[in-house]
Amino acid sequence: MASAGRRAITAIAALGSAAALFAAAGVSTAEAASRSGVATTTVNIRSGATMSSAVVGRLVRGQHVTVTGEASGAWVKVRFRSGTAYMDGEYLDRSGARPAAPERLPTAGTRIATAELNIRSGASARDRVVGELAEGSAITLTGRYGGGYAEFRHQGSLRWVYAAYLAESVGASTRPSPGSTAVATPVVQPAPVSGSTKGQIALAFGRAQLGEPYVYGATGPNRWDCSGLTQAAWRAAGVSIPRTTYTQVKIGQRVARSDLRLGDLVFFYGSRPSHVGLYAGNGMVLNAPRPGKTVSYSRISSMPYAGAVRPG
Repeated sequence: MASAGRRAITAIAALGSAAALFAAAGVSTAEAASRSGVATTTVNIRSGATMSSAVVGRLVRGQHVTVTGEASGAWVKVRFRSGTAYMDGEYLDRSGARPAAPERLPTAGTRIATAELNIRSGASARDRVVGELAEGSAITLTGRYGGGYAEFRHQGSLRWVYAAYLAESVGASTRPSPGSTAVATPVVQPAPVSGSTKGQIALAFGRAQLGEPYVYGATGPNRWDCSGLTQAAWRAAGVSIPRTTYTQVKIGQRVARSDLRLGDLVFFYGSRPSHVGLYAGNGMVLNAPRPGKTVSYSRISSMPYAGAVRPG
């Protein structure tokens, strides 16, 4: 009975915390609690219920999307850009556990509102509501962030919306929200660019494969092994590297663990490493881990570190 009581208290506390979040965002508590899914890691939103379907958006851990129904297998239907899209339900929490969001959510580029949101005069729930952002609207963020809120331009003024309900837009199909100012996002070409920019391009390629399955010996385009993914990522940045983990560790510039930059190749398991990933910042690598898993983020500390190189 005591254990049951503690579980009940925990559940009540979780509901109270969720209610506060929905209120801050301007989302109806009853509606959001019944239909909201929360990303447990960085996960793609796709046009269909298969890994080969086009990626149209992306959530990071802790961001919300409205789940509208079940699809085939573990896939679920979600609302995205005011239509139906699909996500792997294994990466969405619908129990109310609300995985913790990163300390800072991505706040650059075009974002899609995954719910109807309050537009506020400042970066807190105490600031005045000056309008509403319709679910499915596309806005371009300024890059400023505070208290869980992201800044954008609305009807000629700088305003704020709750970032947990702003999905990343992938592809060109966006429509600006009424009154928002569209800002062109420059297209980065692989060459000629600096080494650090090449690493960012390689990492961006890797991020676009999140959720794709690991298959031994696979080199894409919709399934990968660890070195097949890193080779394709650096190819996207205009740099040719060898095919296997053991040969990739021998190229480029050796990098100390304390000097890692985005996109650097990070190796694991001894002097003849058997695994490689792309450095993703904050002590994480983006990698294709092993059979039965998908392209995802892992902590560097979760595997025996063997060194790093910077191609190009």
